[in-house]
Amino acid sequence: MLQYSSNKKFKGKSTKKVFINKKKAVSKTISKLKAKQKYFVRVCTYKEVKKDGKTERIYSKWSKAKTVITK
Repeated sequence: MLQYSSNKKFKGKSTKKVFINKKKAVSKTISKLKAKQKYFVRVCTYKEVKKDGKTERIYSKWSKAKTVITK
């Protein structure tokens, strides 16, 4: 899972989450971002496990945030 925000603390409406379903994905393109804007990006991994007939996601901790400035 990837999370990006224009807020350093990842709070508010500017924070978005993107699920990446490919197991070995190493990149993800995000569209509709504002030009010349600073964004903070972090990732975490998750594993889907079946428990009592239901699929449940187990998440890792968030990575340290990286700062990206759009073109």
